[in-house]
Amino acid sequence: MLRRAMCVVSAVLVVGGLGIGGSAAAATTPGGVAAWGSGGYGELGDGSTAERLLAAPVPGLTDVVAIDSGRGHVLALKSDGTVVTWGYNGFGQLGDGTRTNRGTPAPVAGVTDVVAIAAGSDHSLAVRSDGTVLAWGWNGSGELGDGSTATVQTRPVRVRGLTGARSVSANNRHSLAVTADGGVVGWGSNNGGQLGGKDTTEVRRVPAPVAGLANVAAVAAGSEFSMARHTDGTVSAWGRNTNGQLGDGTDLTRSDPRPVSGLGKVVDIAAGSNHGLAVLSDGTAMAWGFNRYGQLGDGTTTNQHRPVRVRGLASVTDIDGSLNHSIAATAQGFALAWGLNHRGQLGNGTFANSSTPVLVVGLSGVRAVSAGSALSAFSIALTTTT
Repeated sequence: MLRRAMCVVSAVLVVGGLGIGGSAAAATTPGGVAAWGSGGYGELGDGSTAERLLAAPVPGLTDVVAIDSGRGHVLALKSDGTVVTWGYNGFGQLGDGTRTNRGTPAPVAGVTDVVAIAAGSDHSLAVRSDGTVLAWGWNGSGELGDGSTATVQTRPVRVRGLTGARSVSANNRHSLAVTADGGVVGWGSNNGGQLGGKDTTEVRRVPAPVAGLANVAAVAAGSEFSMARHTDGTVSAWGRNTNGQLGDGTDLTRSDPRPVSGLGKVVDIAAGSNHGLAVLSDGTAMAWGFNRYGQLGDGTTTNQHRPVRVRGLASVTDIDGSLNHSIAATAQGFALAWGLNHRGQLGNGTFANSSTPVLVVGLSGVRAVSAGSALSAFSIALTTTT
């Protein structure tokens, strides 16, 4: 999961035959956060552990410019460069020095000058303005990159030897960063080849380059696979491929980055646990990989080994995926979600799964979205109208 700059597009949203015209604005206006779905660990940020089928604001949270969520915790970057967290904290991923869940947002002490954030399943990353990276939470596979063998860090530590980082992404047990020269470094578990090395027993406790990558603009970490968007609009993928998540037309796992089949003019990428997502320059979206619950949005529940178009979705400005659902923001300020809905994570007031995008009820002014996964099932949105 990662938080990236929004793209600006002009298109038309089509949902269930309804066309809503409009054009995007750059997502630079700070706003609040809305949340919905499961809340058993406090991940909805309202101080309760109640489930919620419809979006509602996180009380008292303003001036947010970026969001991301792990499998039960949430990060929010504020306009002053500080980071607030809430939700599940069993491994210290809230960075508050404890392992106690917290149902309301609170700042991560000592973390300032942050320009980008990422939430792994149970760990957190923050890029500072000087290009260094801080990490905290679970470290059983070296995903914090500090070189230590401590399994948990409840307060931020510095990722060793990493400077010039532009952006980061994290998921289950590994972390990725784009460097100033357009390369990629990775650390943590390589059990699926997701760090690019051939030794799948390897645990990297400090960052190392992913061979064969250049001119990278953004990265996205899946559960045991990785993706990179290049400056020419193409996408590379590597790692576990059991469900077609590498998008190369096969189910062969490999550790060397290769192109995702047929993708070009890509302006944004995201990785669910076992599926990939991409936004094209015309505002449409593509998806591939695991699809048991319809998280690809193509109207089926069949795995796809090559990219397919997300049905009825256009004018996309942000996209994200979790274990079993996906979510997108549009230029008109709406959010749409699809896939598994057993905890109300699609935000349409029902528990019905959907293999095509459905409108998240009651939200407007949406500028960014994130899909929580695995431990719980929830969604969050950065919106200028909460």
